[in-house]
Amino acid sequence: MSPRASLLLLAAAAFAAGCEPSLIALTVAPPTAVAELDSTEKDVRLSEGIALAIECTYRNSPCENATATSSDPDIVRVMPGFVDLLAPGDAYQRYPADEPRSVFIFVGGKPGDATVTLTSTDANATIDVKVLSLP
Repeated sequence: MSPRASLLLLAAAAFAAGCEPSLIALTVAPPTAVAELDSTEKDVRLSEGIALAIECTYRNSPCENATATSSDPDIVRVMPGFVDLLAPGDAYQRYPADEPRSVFIFVGGKPGDATVTLTSTDANATIDVKVLSLP
């Protein structure tokens, strides 16, 4: 294999290794409550009883076969969300969806720490989201 081909192969592998699904918050908290996603650190802060919708995307498309489970449903419940197919994602970057979006609803329970594990067949990804439920 030529040095140039080796370099291109190495660059492609490095690029693919850095690609993982992205998480985007779709909702905000009501006044006096907390519902925040730090998409870089994969952290969520939620007030007790408050829901936060989070979308999973991979290369600007919905995550494929995405699932989510909570390590402690008493602290944070997670369930699939079904978003209207005509509702735009980010009005400045995306057009109305023509395919189902991968959305999950996180609901804060009793105060404490838990982990929500999101999996997707995109890049065989598993993402652990640390969740802090606040009183």
